[in-house]
Amino acid sequence: MKKQAVLATISTLVFACSQSPDHLRTVLKFQKHKNQGDVEAALELFIDEPSLNLGPLGTIAGRTGVRSILEYDLALNAHLQFEACEANGLEVTCRVVEMNDWLRLVEIDSITYDENKFTFTSDGRIESVAATLSAESEQSIGAAMAEFHDWAITNRPVEYGDLFSDEGAFVYNRENAGKVLVLLRIWRNK
Repeated sequence: MKKQAVLATISTLVFACSQSPDHLRTVLKFQKHKNQGDVEAALELFIDEPSLNLGPLGTIAGRTGVRSILEYDLALNAHLQFEACEANGLEVTCRVVEMNDWLRLVEIDSITYDENKFTFTSDGRIESVAATLSAESEQSIGAAMAEFHDWAITNRPVEYGDLFSDEGAFVYNRENAGKVLVLLRIWRNK
C-alpha cells in the first residue's frame, strides 16, 4: 500500500513536471500572438470559458470577453515583454512589462505586472490569467486616470460617457480603444 502511494506521488510529479515546459511554450506563444496582433491565434490557446483577472481593472470572463480585451489591446498597439517565467505544474508565472499608445499618451513609458499567473487545464489550454500590477504602476495609472477623468467629465462628457456600459463599467473593445486614444490626444493638446 505504501509503495503504491509513493508510485502515485512520483507519477503525479513526473506528469506535472512534464507538462510545465509545454505550458511555458504556450505562454510564450500567447506573448508572440498578442504582440503580432493575431487575436485568433491567441484566443485559440484558451479554454471556451476563460477568465482574466486584471486586478483593479476588473475580471473579464468568457471567450467573448477575452476577444474584446485582445482587440482593445491590439487597437492600443500593446506590446508585452514576459520576463522571469517559472513553470510549476499547471501554472506559469511571469513578470510582464507592457507598453502601449494609451500609456505613451499619459506619459508613462511602461507598466509592470509583478506577477502574471497563467493557470492551465490538463489538456494544456489556458484556463485563467491573474495579473498583479506593481504598486508603482498602479499609482502612475491612477494619477493619470484621475487627471484625464476630471478633464473628460468636464470637457467631453458625452464622448467619455459612451465608453461605459449602462452599469458604469468601462467597455473593452476595439472601437472604445480608438475613442480613448482620440480623447487622450485632445486632452494632451489642450
